[in-house]
Amino acid sequence: MKKSIILALLAIGLSASCLVYIPPEDRPAAYPAEDNYYPESSYASGEITLGYIYDYLSGFGVWVNYPPYGYVWMPRGLGPHWHPYVHGRWIWTDYGWTWVSNYSWGWLPFHYGRWGRDVRLGWFWVPDVDWAPARVIWRFSDIYIGWAPVPPDIPFRSGTGYDWRNRQLDDRLWIFVEGRHFHQGRLDNWVIPRERYRTIINITVLGDQVTVRNNMIINNGLSLQQVERISGRPVTKVKLKEIKQPAEEGVSPNEVRLYRPVIKKEQATPKMAVPREEAERQITPDRLSQDANSLEAYHRRERSLLEKTQKMEIDRLRRQTENEVKVGPPQGKQKKLNELQTRIEQLKQQHQEEKQQLIQRQEKEKQTIRPENLKKKDN
Repeated sequence: MKKSIILALLAIGLSASCLVYIPPEDRPAAYPAEDNYYPESSYASGEITLGYIYDYLSGFGVWVNYPPYGYVWMPRGLGPHWHPYVHGRWIWTDYGWTWVSNYSWGWLPFHYGRWGRDVRLGWFWVPDVDWAPARVIWRFSDIYIGWAPVPPDIPFRSGTGYDWRNRQLDDRLWIFVEGRHFHQGRLDNWVIPRERYRTIINITVLGDQVTVRNNMIINNGLSLQQVERISGRPVTKVKLKEIKQPAEEGVSPNEVRLYRPVIKKEQATPKMAVPREEAERQITPDRLSQDANSLEAYHRRERSLLEKTQKMEIDRLRRQTENEVKVGPPQGKQKKLNELQTRIEQLKQQHQEEKQQLIQRQEKEKQTIRPENLKKKDN
């Protein structure tokens, strides 16, 4: 018995020294639960068509004509805080950081096409035929890693990459986590509240470098070495293996299995598409479906992450100044300390504004809960 315990502890210690992407189960758990459904047509392999895409995704969402992009798709059954590239995990492969989704339909919208955002409709997906490990742009610092879907209106030019002039995105497109949580399987537990993003964007570096290999976009905006430095742990490269049907997707210690068919271009339209007003009517109930207890738990986690990361930034500022004072001339010490105090006061003011904005937004979200979703708190 004692021998078994010692062997188990040794195994845990060895695994903790290196980032190996091993999920609790061989295949990522579907999210939400009803996403376990695979239409019969999903077992196509090799080459598929745009018509197939329209039919396949109709079982999971709504198609709507959205100029200038044509027909776009919006997933159904997702909560008010849903964001692309959150419910899944990042894995380092031969193609760079590759996204492995927890959704059965994730093999398609997270690797082909682009995600956009509408004020009223929320997130929508614009179809395309070219595969990529993930269509995102990165930001990073010594404590944060963030990513945002590349909007559909940013053109890609082979040889030069994404052609965007001001190199700025709407704050609402970004997701940020502490760098040490970047490799976590449940990233949604570590997403920092968006009220913090303006401050974080100002202290992070943009990474939008891409290359093309075998007619495939490879995202080089966040290197392996940067993640290892930020997280303080080595990362293991995992081999990407192509499989013949979406149901075979999953992750094991040495490989990630992804469905990556060739999509044939053709003239096609969805068999079932709705006007924008109808799409909004169908999607809105999903955003109001949260009950009071789950929303309060989500809000508590947001407040905790806000306070924790704000403290991290002040501590980081102090450490940087202390290091500068150590290597600098003695006569400049007081000046550095005075500058530190000024910068801390400015940062604390920003932090207070963020906290107030968070409280205001959370109060508005509480008011959207439907009466039938109100539940008494457990005694």
